[in-house]
Amino acid sequence: MAIEDVHEIFVPNRVARLMKMEDNEQTRYQYEIWFEYTRQTMTALREGTLVAVRNFATNRDETHYSVLEIVSLMPVHYALGESPEGYPGFVMEAARNITTDWTSQEDRSEEDTTIIRCVAIPTGIEISESHSGRDLDHDRALPMVGGDVRVLTHDATREIVNREISPTSDVVCEAGTWLVDDRVPIYMRSEDFVRLHFGIFGFTGAGKSNLVSTYVDSLLRTAQHHNRPVKILLFDLMGEYSVLLLDQLLTAPEARLLAIGEHALPGSLVEFLSGDTSKRDAALRHLIGSTLFPRPLERIRDSFRPAFAELLSQQKIRIRRDPITTFDEFVRRRSQVLVDGQNAGGKINRCQAILSGLDALRNRPFDAQSISDALSIVDSQEKASKDEVRRAIAQFRQDLENERQQLQRRLPPSAITSKDELIQRLNDAGSSSLFVVQAHDPDDLREFAFELGRDLFEVRRRRGILQPMVSFVFDEADEFIPGQVERDSSYSRSAWIAETLARRGRKFGIGVGICTQRVRYLKTSVMAQPHTYLVSKMPRLTDREAIQEAFGFSEEMFRQTFKFAPGDWLLVSHDATGLKAVPIPIHAGDANERIREFLASRYPADQPHR
Repeated sequence: MAIEDVHEIFVPNRVARLMKMEDNEQTRYQYEIWFEYTRQTMTALREGTLVAVRNFATNRDETHYSVLEIVSLMPVHYALGESPEGYPGFVMEAARNITTDWTSQEDRSEEDTTIIRCVAIPTGIEISESHSGRDLDHDRALPMVGGDVRVLTHDATREIVNREISPTSDVVCEAGTWLVDDRVPIYMRSEDFVRLHFGIFGFTGAGKSNLVSTYVDSLLRTAQHHNRPVKILLFDLMGEYSVLLLDQLLTAPEARLLAIGEHALPGSLVEFLSGDTSKRDAALRHLIGSTLFPRPLERIRDSFRPAFAELLSQQKIRIRRDPITTFDEFVRRRSQVLVDGQNAGGKINRCQAILSGLDALRNRPFDAQSISDALSIVDSQEKASKDEVRRAIAQFRQDLENERQQLQRRLPPSAITSKDELIQRLNDAGSSSLFVVQAHDPDDLREFAFELGRDLFEVRRRRGILQPMVSFVFDEADEFIPGQVERDSSYSRSAWIAETLARRGRKFGIGVGICTQRVRYLKTSVMAQPHTYLVSKMPRLTDREAIQEAFGFSEEMFRQTFKFAPGDWLLVSHDATGLKAVPIPIHAGDANERIREFLASRYPADQPHR
């Protein structure tokens, strides 16, 4: 790949020395580089800076440079050393004197006691120069210890980090900007990002939900621009993406907020969706009040009123409802809670007694009378049960009550979506889709993910469907894919389908996104599947160790994330980016600001003065 269009590839007058090379388990080699200290150099150098040093492939006709990435750096003054040990008076005096050396060497190094010591890792790329021009290629030799190390310009860096990616012809979206220099955009191939799975791991405050929203928005916009539809199912456990993806929910034709059951929505909203227009104001008020807003948008909550009103008028809020015709069908769907209750023990297992009693109803129509008869059977056993069993029976009873309420309240077709209809839409290559899936009960969300993922996978496998791309994005993924689960629970079923899709889904165009702040609780076999992952601050050692084990991160790589601000991420991809399996520090766009701008442009009269 030629980089002849880049006028200068090296930053002038910024030369270092390669002092050391050693083996490393994660990166194969690790290098130590010394820069002469100046304040300008110290300010300009950042973790993520790319440098180049001649390697042993250099000959009389060609010069070959191995490209390395700096992953940590530290100024060192040898009058004090790395540890302030010794007689306190001498150490204090030495520390007082070296301050002058730090401040006086602005753009020229005048003291041989000061250096900037850097640790670097290989990128696997080299620059070759000859009379015919410059090219990028795979690194073919080791760098020369003792050789000059040159810092690459931002133009050269842009060519390297986006190697073999063309934003004009390839289906790519912008992952963010290079953290060292925001003039360098970082691109990634959208289909590789989706199909080969991705992971986003960051602790509270890192901006994980913000990043998920930013990437979902970018994927949908890229798909529309290139006419390559993508389908995204976002399992929203905390109920925060109705705000963070409000622009897409309103502007994308095939975008829905999907509630799993009527109890996932405020009662006034369900009544409005059922046709009671007098409940509109109450529905709008309760919808906004029950929505989780990011802290930066909380203070302008009132300005969201026209946007949520438009959600209602556009009929973008749907309730998942699958028609049930026989009581046997209801038992098949909902009796698992009773089956689980049998494991609670007891000489007289009331759950088994209820299941036996329901056998007489199995062939009857699923109507108000059969539900009433079933409730009588449940009531006869519930009071006599142990606490553990009583909870299982109470849940089954609540399921019956919910179904009875739904039969009494007839929702119009514009307010409901069935699982079969959803699968049909996910396999429709005519347009992109976004479904933000929410539920009142996390078990309902896990069960729905299991049912939908299982049936979609089977339909695509049997029919050989590969397009369009579908991504199952699990926010708070440790609640869907835990490492330790009880058998025959909603956790075990959601973990099973996530693992199935992660291992086999890409053959049929189904990818998985796992996003969490507690990595150590994830199922290891699923965590190791993503080909693209983004990591921010992870203060707990156990979480960092889990990432290191799964993705081959070194402690040196992690160290730079400790000072990341919200929106800063370490991006690593084996397929989607130009640099393969090399961490790229990036800064991603702010979803909160995107939503503010959307509201200001769409509803200018309703925005508060800043």
